[in-house]
Amino acid sequence: MDTVLDIKSLNVSFRTRESKNFAVRDVSFSLKKGETLGLVGESGCGKSVTAFSVLRLISPPGIIDSGKILYGGRDLLSLKEEEMRKYRGGEIAMIFQEPMTSLNPVFRIGYQISEAIRLHLKKSRDEAKDIAIDLLRQVGIPNADKRYNSYPHELSGGMRQRVMIAMALSAEPEVLIADEPTTALDVTIQAQILDLLLSLQETRHMSLMLITHDLGIVANVADTVAIMYAGEIVEYGSIRQIYENPLHPYTVGLFEAIPSIGTETRRMKTIPGMVPTITETPSGCVFHPRCSRGDSECLSKRIPLIEKNSGQMVRCIKV
Repeated sequence: MDTVLDIKSLNVSFRTRESKNFAVRDVSFSLKKGETLGLVGESGCGKSVTAFSVLRLISPPGIIDSGKILYGGRDLLSLKEEEMRKYRGGEIAMIFQEPMTSLNPVFRIGYQISEAIRLHLKKSRDEAKDIAIDLLRQVGIPNADKRYNSYPHELSGGMRQRVMIAMALSAEPEVLIADEPTTALDVTIQAQILDLLLSLQETRHMSLMLITHDLGIVANVADTVAIMYAGEIVEYGSIRQIYENPLHPYTVGLFEAIPSIGTETRRMKTIPGMVPTITETPSGCVFHPRCSRGDSECLSKRIPLIEKNSGQMVRCIKV
């Protein structure tokens, strides 16, 4: 498959008067045509910052320090803002984590979708309205022609998320970034939203970057997985490689911490210690304070991603 999006050595920092703190360090991964990539990690690990960097939506005091974000061979970080607007929402779209804060509460949902269509597809007002209503139908909103005139607060959480999906798809993007798209939804609605995303991805041949902390969701939908910890990707590979043979101690710890139902009662395993804050990132390997395998060698320098199996990368020298 052809590579659609290629991120190379991305570094993003947030500055204060006293210091410069990296939220994302040396992040590299690629997304192929029609592929689903699961970007997995705990809250605060840098997943959303990475996604916002792809769309160049990092605002001060945040700054993209270095790296490349290649789309169709062009480095998005080198484009002027006017050029970038053609890619943002058009070629690469994003579903944000909380639809109620992403949708404008004073405009009807139909108007918000129609404006995106008019901007990116250069359609007339009437054409944009017809396309918007059809999109609302595609994402499973009943009575779409009537719901077109609804305000965000008149819809349930699941319906608002469907509106966000319709808006993201309005310009027929090649890449869709879904940032925790099922947050705050009940389990039944979560399953419906994920099924909808996968169905739309298949019919539209999109590439999907799914950002989540839920390993169960990733197991069901992803082709490739990137495990993120404290601003770094610590393991990267196919779904089979990561789930059948996790290599990094953090990845192993995540799988051991998943609750299981069995005949024997066992105590749930946890990873000792705490996730480091952005201002207190350890030297050397960022995971070494919590790692049972670590020694002085792990403290000497930053650990690169090392290929261990065919295509499986791990940021650990003790594997």
